[in-house]
Amino acid sequence: MNNFIIQAAREAHKNHWVETSDESTGDKQASTVTRVWQKAILSDTIQAEVLVADHLNEKIDVVDFSTATAYEMKVSGKNPHHEFYKDIFKVFVYNQHKTPALKKLVFITEKDGAMKLKRGLAKETIDGISQVNLIIDVIGI
Repeated sequence: MNNFIIQAAREAHKNHWVETSDESTGDKQASTVTRVWQKAILSDTIQAEVLVADHLNEKIDVVDFSTATAYEMKVSGKNPHHEFYKDIFKVFVYNQHKTPALKKLVFITEKDGAMKLKRGLAKETIDGISQVNLIIDVIGI
């Protein structure tokens, strides 16, 4: 895992996210956090908004091709499982259509959301997913 990528996510979140009950404001803030994070880490081997397949409009937030690692961020820690499972499927579909295959998914969300994903069905999914040669880490920011 590239700690630089995680640190950049923490910084973007800290500087651009304020908890809000207004969905529109939250969506705008989440887009800003993601955009700032992605811009901070781009390089020859790190790309943002990577298509999972040419015929689909689904994208992975960040891919570090030097480590074959996908990074997805759920800016708000509320209902992290909604994005978590979708992001796992994005990596599966990517691996069916692109090479080289991704070996790891790092799911980044607020600490409360990360704690929720480290128990129950999500924990069982994380523990069992290694059978298909994919490692999943959940990181709290």
